[in-house]
Amino acid sequence: MSTEDLDVSSQTGPACPSCGAPLHAEDRFCERCGARIEAPPKSEAVATRVELDLAVAAAVSDQGLVHRRNEDSFHLEVTGDRNVAVVVCDGISSASAGNIAARDAAKAAGVVLGQAVSDPDADASQAIFDAIKAAVDAVVQVEWTTRVKRVDPSCTLVSAVCRGSDITVGWVGDSRAYWFDQEESRQLTVDDSFAEEGIAKGLLTPEQAAKSPFLHSITNWVGPDAPERPPRTVSLRPQRPGRLVLCTDGLWNYAPSAAELARLIGALPDGAAPAAVARALADTANERGGHDNITVAVIDIDP
Repeated sequence: MSTEDLDVSSQTGPACPSCGAPLHAEDRFCERCGARIEAPPKSEAVATRVELDLAVAAAVSDQGLVHRRNEDSFHLEVTGDRNVAVVVCDGISSASAGNIAARDAAKAAGVVLGQAVSDPDADASQAIFDAIKAAVDAVVQVEWTTRVKRVDPSCTLVSAVCRGSDITVGWVGDSRAYWFDQEESRQLTVDDSFAEEGIAKGLLTPEQAAKSPFLHSITNWVGPDAPERPPRTVSLRPQRPGRLVLCTDGLWNYAPSAAELARLIGALPDGAAPAAVARALADTANERGGHDNITVAVIDIDP
């Protein structure tokens, strides 16, 4: 059995000389400790995209075209031939140190799910709960400052354990998971948002929710000030080969329905690898505006 465990939740780039927190090239103060940052040399470049290709699974995290830094993060691990653990997090933009919250949450949850995916006797649903608890504990430890008068560090999280044809997905917030095969395309997650709760209560139609200013007002998240609500999970055992796609709202803002995402994937050459699919979806989000950070993970599932 071979194992590949790569954590690329943090980008290479400048760091705060006082506390070591990652910085964007344009930062003049550290969001974690408040230290003043001297302007870097103009020749210093910072990567705007991180990619990880593990053959049967791949992920891309792109800064987008508008945001001054990437506050998304992911953890992707493949064990054996096709067992996969994946976590995708989106730092909440109104929170302090959202990028660090997402990074630490993805890493902490990824460690737990990586252990579960290697253990055939581990209960996948319990592993999801344990992983999200580990993510919360990690975010609680994130250091931050009130200099910018923001709220506690926090992020959304969507994750999956894939063992053979058994898939278990868990999430908190509005990062999403989708399933695609030759016969169907469907969204597996339901956003923790005021808009989705309005639909569930019959107060909004899906069309009204899509235009609602509360579309991105989430009702659950990973952070010290999160409501005491358990994460939600869903399990499936596909009968046909297909793809599991996890993403942040930087992608689904531009392709909100499973059918539209399926069309984008279907336009690619037959047999396109997960890495090619992830790149193409991130590129599409940028072509359509790139107003947010974009993270996409794609896993091939073959029962």
